Amino acid sequence: MQPLMTLLAELSTIDAHLDELQEDLGDLPKEVKDCERTVKTRTALAEETQQLLSELLAFRANAHIMLQEIKDKEAQYTEQQFQVRNNREFDAITKEIESLREERNRIIEEQRTSAVKEDNIRQILTQQQQDLADAQELLSDKEKELDELSSGHNNEMKSLMSRRVELSKTIDALPLADYERIRTFHLEAAVPLRKNCCSGCFSAVPAQKIVEIRNNPNKLFLCEHCGRILFPEDMKQV
Repeated sequence: MQPLMTLLAELSTIDAHLDELQEDLGDLPKEVKDCERTVKTRTALAEETQQLLSELLAFRANAHIMLQEIKDKEAQYTEQQFQVRNNREFDAITKEIESLREERNRIIEEQRTSAVKEDNIRQILTQQQQDLADAQELLSDKEKELDELSSGHNNEMKSLMSRRVELSKTIDALPLADYERIRTFHLEAAVPLRKNCCSGCFSAVPAQKIVEIRNNPNKLFLCEHCGRILFPEDMKQV
């Protein structure tokens, strides 16, 4: 089995390659996500406006039916007023008639203004649909651009990821966890010694520690300044 430092050096090199491939994509992945959110938001707005228009058209189509029903109920209540036995019943029926008249007036007023409302809603819907189409077109362009850029990297990324998974299985859990933890702070979690310095932060490393690093390839050594894992410069990397 390869020494721990050799495994971590290879893992670090693989991660560096993966980072470079990801960096080539730039902000495109984020831009695609932003476009997707915009399309979703504009779709919801257009659907809400379409629902308002449908409700308005349904109201206009059924308004005459509602008015006729109100007229019939009002006539029934009016007849009942002549059959009441006391003032309390008379007052109750009168309130029902007043309520029906208020509802009738509301419907008539809505009928009167419905044409203007419909025109306004249709204008808003047209603009929203145009905004949605623009957002969908932009999303399509960004997705195409991302696909074209990613296509050249996919095979290489898959190969590197496959090797990374295999490599991770050969590294003990504790040093691997240390590596992943350090990587949250530094993309290059494991770096070689160069001219007796940490190549990550360029801080000098004591001569005695350099000797220990070279003589103990299965032990983890960290830079005292930046916390990166150190390995000899001449250690084999892929």
